[in-house]
Amino acid sequence: MAPITKRIAVIGGGFSGVSSISMVKDEGMEPVCFEKLDALGGTWYYREESEVGVASIMPTTVINHSKEMGAFSNFPPRKEFNNYMKHTEIYEYLKEYVKCKDLERYIRYNMEVVKVRKSEDYKTTGRWSVTARNRLTGEEETDIFDGVMVCIGHINNPYIPVFPGQSDFKGEILHTHSLKGVERYKDKRVVVVGIGCSALDAAVEISRVAKQVYLSSRSGAFVINRVGPSGYPIDYIMFRRYLTTFLDILPTNLCSWYVETFYLDRHFDHRLYAIKPKYHLLSKDPMVNDHIAAKLLSGAVKQTGDIGCFTENGVIFRDESTETKADVIVMATGYTYDFPFLENGTVVNENGIINLYKCMYPPQLPHPTLSIIGFFLPYGPSWPIIELQSRLAASILAGKNKLPSENEMIKEIKRRHCENEKRYTPSEKMTLRVDFSQFMDELANELGVKPNFWRLLFTDPKLFLRLVFGPCLSYQYRLEGPHKWEGAREAIMTSDERIHWPLQKRKITKKGIFDYIIEYIVNLIPTNIYL
Repeated sequence: MAPITKRIAVIGGGFSGVSSISMVKDEGMEPVCFEKLDALGGTWYYREESEVGVASIMPTTVINHSKEMGAFSNFPPRKEFNNYMKHTEIYEYLKEYVKCKDLERYIRYNMEVVKVRKSEDYKTTGRWSVTARNRLTGEEETDIFDGVMVCIGHINNPYIPVFPGQSDFKGEILHTHSLKGVERYKDKRVVVVGIGCSALDAAVEISRVAKQVYLSSRSGAFVINRVGPSGYPIDYIMFRRYLTTFLDILPTNLCSWYVETFYLDRHFDHRLYAIKPKYHLLSKDPMVNDHIAAKLLSGAVKQTGDIGCFTENGVIFRDESTETKADVIVMATGYTYDFPFLENGTVVNENGIINLYKCMYPPQLPHPTLSIIGFFLPYGPSWPIIELQSRLAASILAGKNKLPSENEMIKEIKRRHCENEKRYTPSEKMTLRVDFSQFMDELANELGVKPNFWRLLFTDPKLFLRLVFGPCLSYQYRLEGPHKWEGAREAIMTSDERIHWPLQKRKITKKGIFDYIIEYIVNLIPTNIYL
């Protein structure tokens, strides 16, 4: 008698959901994805209207990581895609992946999950009862699943702070979650509250039409451009294994000082623009924006301090005594997280520590059949980490990997939280902060897919040099181990060509001296020793 195929509920059809469907399918199980909208894509499915509980973007949104750094590990983006993809290109890339992997047949659209509860036989089976509501008919249906993967993200419930006198303000107040086109702000005075990526994007876009934009910030921030040394994407240059390893062996503040002094301030002196924060670069995520410096130089955007109070016709900033007239206040003040369909006590915040092992598993659950995917704050691109989380969760559901004991998981959660407290500025999501390369290796070790560098040094030195001195790409986690991909090596070695193509429409011919030295060294290595 053939074994019964496990059925796994995937909640959400964005990047995390699509990745989870694919990994569950790869493990021979049946995914059933519940997507509350009428199309896949989550954040990257652009809609004119915004809805609380669903991530939202502006029509001009461009992603903050480059295409190669955020690629699926077995599906490189087409060379024709721009290096920093517009939201339309990202959506196209997602659809191409879904079509190639035959995933859409597992997605049920317009289905909102309203309740996830332990099944009657949970104690012995670890199964879950999932109730979903059809948003078109209003009908609810309940089914039993062998596992649940929660893939709704954590940037979908906007947080709006309350300032003194705010109720007296006669103008408009909105959150960036609701910000779409900016033409409605033509010739108006707009205050943008916050200095995160959304705040900078909003300030830049609105300043194109507004009479004046004020950027209100309590603490300042480090701002980096998408364009890095020699014109390459900044993350493609900075996230290299030989560089990120310094974080493991040197004090964090020393590494921060070096990058701030010898790279950031040479391009954009943060003291000159009065936005240099009190913390170090590696103590909080830097903001990615290519245009804010020009806007500050031209006065189209004016940097101010925090809001002290509102008036009927504007605001008074904390470091000023006179009123600043304003017609619109745009709150770029972040998001709160919520899993309204889960039972209370599933995701526990105890004394500021969010109890999730690998930012995924509630340790108190006796069965590893419920995981939270994509619920972390990475210092670097998030997509490759999400994919590895999805692979790990699917592998555990398939019985190929196991979680440690509850005590060991709690100990690991506290260790990560304590280490983060020493490095990062205070945050409600302190436990969820992870480093890009290090956390990927951590997950890859659990899966048995981290490259064996010592073996590669002797069997494939060219690939070894590329992995150590080249960009830290997701394809490396398909070189060996479960579900390895035969095209992984080629994808790693040809990533530069896909970076160059949209800029030159051909292979690059000009090389730097470092490229020639490396090429000379590796060409001395005989090719017949490769596996």
